[in-house]
Amino acid sequence: MSLPSARSSASTPPHAPRTLDAGLLLVVLAVAFESMAVGTVLPRVAEDLRGLPLYGWASSAFLLSSLFGAVAFGALSDRRGLARGAALCLAVFALGLLVAGLAPSMLVFVLGRLVQGFGAGGLGALPFAVISTRYPEASRAPMLAAVSGAWLLPALVGPLVASLIADAWSWRAVFWGLIPALALVAPLCVLPLRGGERAAPGTAERPLLWPALGLTLAAGALVEGLRREDALSLPLTLLGVAGVLLASRPLFPAGMWRLAPGLPAMLMVRGWAAFGLLGANAFLPLALHELRGLSLTQAGWLLSVGGATWTLGSWAQAGLERRLGPGSRPARIRLGMVGVSVGLLVTALAALGELPLGAAYAGWFVAAFGMGVGYNSNSLLALLSVGADASGRLSGQLANIEVLMTAVAAGVGGALLARAQPLSRAFALAFLVTLLGSLVTWVAAARVGKRGG
Repeated sequence: MSLPSARSSASTPPHAPRTLDAGLLLVVLAVAFESMAVGTVLPRVAEDLRGLPLYGWASSAFLLSSLFGAVAFGALSDRRGLARGAALCLAVFALGLLVAGLAPSMLVFVLGRLVQGFGAGGLGALPFAVISTRYPEASRAPMLAAVSGAWLLPALVGPLVASLIADAWSWRAVFWGLIPALALVAPLCVLPLRGGERAAPGTAERPLLWPALGLTLAAGALVEGLRREDALSLPLTLLGVAGVLLASRPLFPAGMWRLAPGLPAMLMVRGWAAFGLLGANAFLPLALHELRGLSLTQAGWLLSVGGATWTLGSWAQAGLERRLGPGSRPARIRLGMVGVSVGLLVTALAALGELPLGAAYAGWFVAAFGMGVGYNSNSLLALLSVGADASGRLSGQLANIEVLMTAVAAGVGGALLARAQPLSRAFALAFLVTLLGSLVTWVAAARVGKRGG
């Protein structure tokens, strides 16, 4: 999916307001903190609201609605301007935080997550739309680097801070606490975006709205079909699979699901790597809490290790790029994906009690480091495989396949927790599914350097 339409650099101001710089970065920090923090407190939420059967939906609802939210933001911004799009997404995100924080039941909490996701999807696309339309060309690369860097601090401390807040006060404070921050950030971000040109109606995201909505609903049907145990289970699952395949056709390159060489394989490396690592991340804190007796703070430390080592892996791949050159990218992708699978296996065995608990930290370190090396090498190879006129669409495809596959993985894990007994068996199956998904990247990674035909 492409980003909202960009005007030529000739129509951009010579310097964006400093308030816009601050507003954009603070919005990214808020969304990043929420994204990194929630996984840590979900075990407490499920316990407090007696909502284990809907555990997977707490992640899947957020992710799937964010996929559609990003596309809807693009359409609204093209038609009504970036200021209105940003204001709406901030308001919706805040409303979702409020609903989740006040939730009297797990079903209402999932609804809050659904609302949050819609707003977060638009806010995630906002920096790229703003940078491409409101910043001069010379300022775009530094601002993109700043946006990427704004994810680092939440990745490192978000899980730990969230667990400390939940232990000291309540898991609800993790959600409520962001609302005042958003109220302060909103004027900094929205007011400088008022005015400016708008794209002609229907020129950018509008044609993709229906396929994106279809993909979101189909993936939701798949997740719900896997979770249910009644007569609707099989029909919903089959309908979901068919819908995902059908809705994917206008959104992704042909041959993606069959791992066609070239760009389709690169997208599948991204998608299945997210299925493996981020899918396991969705239920790993719960597994450590239920099976190994870790507190939320201790589980938060593990997720913080993952955030730090993913960043370390990203730096390592940048160093390898400089030393070994572009020709080493396919090999780095393969090596990184092997690290993801091996790390996942060690982490799963430790979480299940087959290895010492310390092995979980070592395994997660290896998996996240491999992700940083292989995932970033794959993204670089993909972005440099298309022309500048197609880079916006490809960026959307890379983001959306990650969201889709993570949501499905979280849904599958949640379905197993809801249906399989005892919990140790459910977690073992959930880890097995994510591990098998990560192995698909080995096949896809072997095809990224080949030409599609």
